[in-house]
Amino acid sequence: MHVLPQGPSRPPPRRFRVAFLDSHPETPTARTFRFSTRGTDFQYRSNQAVRLVLPGVQDPWGPARSLSLSSSPSEAGHISVTVRLTGSPFKEALKGMKPGDEAEVIGPLGDLLYDPSRNSVFIAGGIGITPFRGMMRYAADTGASRSIVLLYSARTPEEFAFRAELDALVRQHRQMEVRYTVTRPRESKMRWEGRTGRIDEPWVRSALDGMERPKVYVVGLPGMARDLLGVLRDRLGFAEEDLEYEYFMGY
Repeated sequence: MHVLPQGPSRPPPRRFRVAFLDSHPETPTARTFRFSTRGTDFQYRSNQAVRLVLPGVQDPWGPARSLSLSSSPSEAGHISVTVRLTGSPFKEALKGMKPGDEAEVIGPLGDLLYDPSRNSVFIAGGIGITPFRGMMRYAADTGASRSIVLLYSARTPEEFAFRAELDALVRQHRQMEVRYTVTRPRESKMRWEGRTGRIDEPWVRSALDGMERPKVYVVGLPGMARDLLGVLRDRLGFAEEDLEYEYFMGY
């Protein structure tokens, strides 16, 4: 798999068979699952999604889920998805996969596309961090020079997925910045001395300060995403073409 340019074209969705490679925990409630794309011509843009199908799974929502990719097109030979483990039959079947087990993916899907020609503000709530990990990895691997500021909210510091990797990217790439906030610090067993509270208008304004013509991406639960999009449109004057967003349902 080669790095697909971030141009106006995108690959059409198709059905692929992929082999499970491995998985590892990201937080106490979230896990990353990797699938091999070797021997396929699967391509995608940063950072699209797939429909992951586990044939035979008996789940009220069916044997498939639409999931954003947490991998980057610059990472050859595999794709990854990072999901919150809810105990559903689908998630339990995914957690129980063994190396070499086969699944199907339909994709690539989605229009949440990173634009490396513009400054970016990423706003993530909880597991909504998933596509932004791929975007930041892609920006680092391809030498993108525009500024990226990530605002990342989680209930507790334990729930920050990819935190070590994100912090490493910031240390290595001066144009990147990550700002964290915790909404339920009293539920944590870890000491937290950073910002607390939800992502709000003043905090978004601080991320935008001094940034020339940024594009803003919002990913999270529907209520959180709608509230922030309202702020961006109605209070901060963003036009629709300067906003990208996805709602994560969490099932």
